[in-house]
Amino acid sequence: MRLETIDDALQALNEYIPQTVSMRANYNLGRMRTFLEEIGNPQDRLQVIHVAGTSGKTSTAYFIRAMLQETGRVTGLTISPHIVSVAERIQVDGCPLRDQDFLLYLQRFLQLVESSDVSLTYFEVLVAFAYWVFAERNVDYAIVETGLGGLLDGTNTVNRADKVCVITDLGLDHTEVLGETIEKIAHQKAGIIQVGNPVFLVDQDPTAMGVVLARAKEQGAETKVVPVGCSGAAADLPLFQRRNWALARSVVAFVLNRDGLPLLDVSALRRAILMQPPGRMEQYTLGDKTLILDGAHNPQKLAALRLSLVDAGVSSAALLASFVTAPDHKLNAALAELVPLTSHLIIPNFTVLQDLAKQSPPAEKMAARARHAGLRSVEVREDLNDAFSVLLNRPEAVLLVTGSLYLVSQVRALAERQLR
Repeated sequence: MRLETIDDALQALNEYIPQTVSMRANYNLGRMRTFLEEIGNPQDRLQVIHVAGTSGKTSTAYFIRAMLQETGRVTGLTISPHIVSVAERIQVDGCPLRDQDFLLYLQRFLQLVESSDVSLTYFEVLVAFAYWVFAERNVDYAIVETGLGGLLDGTNTVNRADKVCVITDLGLDHTEVLGETIEKIAHQKAGIIQVGNPVFLVDQDPTAMGVVLARAKEQGAETKVVPVGCSGAAADLPLFQRRNWALARSVVAFVLNRDGLPLLDVSALRRAILMQPPGRMEQYTLGDKTLILDGAHNPQKLAALRLSLVDAGVSSAALLASFVTAPDHKLNAALAELVPLTSHLIIPNFTVLQDLAKQSPPAEKMAARARHAGLRSVEVREDLNDAFSVLLNRPEAVLLVTGSLYLVSQVRALAERQLR
């Protein structure tokens, strides 16, 4: 198949989406290690900054990339999921590849995938593609966000002692794959730490930190626990982003010192602080309404979002929200976090169009859960377009879409159409 448009690329990549709702079935490194070795292990030609954690991975990676970009060095950044375009997963020189470049590279790369006997998943194809493109472009630094966990995540194939490991806030998420305790989850996240890697860890729950510090000690890795402060331009960030910024600044300061690069001045830092990813408390003005998009998808993230909104003066909003299918306890806890903020909840159905063959729980069942959690004003609009139209016609001044980055990705496209 010749790739002439991004839609062609999506169609080709969708062939690699695993037709199973079980993430556990695909959580292993065997396929990636074999395939990357077949194509010459491009990941080991890169200076990698590897970011793992439960909350804040993408934002921290964006901040690190932006600051390193300010030094004049060429950066590569790969994240997941994408919000605007699949090209977001392969960013070079501070922005996604141009569509034509993305298509040309992907055409060549998929030929390598198709000629291999290894059956990669959608996520694995794009991670391997990122490593391959970054090596082709000879980037100075590759900032790599894990997809799930760390120990057996598809990104965890870099065998260099100078890889920098970054651990953001840890919490209970994807417990069906990573384990049902903070210790087990921390063990998985800390699995990115290899022999001699410098490790940066945001100050957080002592139990989680203890597991990470123990792994670092086993690997002979020096660890810095980063305190969370707030000063200067960082005071303008949402509360949850201040933690990510502090962690990213510490990582970049280390890299600049290690590699003999000049420190960033105030102007450079102010430019870098603006480089937040889409779908993280992202605001639109639509008429007399403020629309906020945030992909918080677990109780920890939703609690952080709620506190950040209150700090910004938002105490009540009409919500359009749902979640990817998850264990009952996670859905119930997530809905409970929405109760203090929600004046009215609209629940749609949606389907995940990347990474996995998953969808939201049936809207009627989610509505019953929401009412049981204490939400009094709940409305089901199964069609997402219809749900968004209803949200826009609510009387509330603030409208919020949350619960899933996959949902936010689809609603963001609808919001952009409103602005045209």
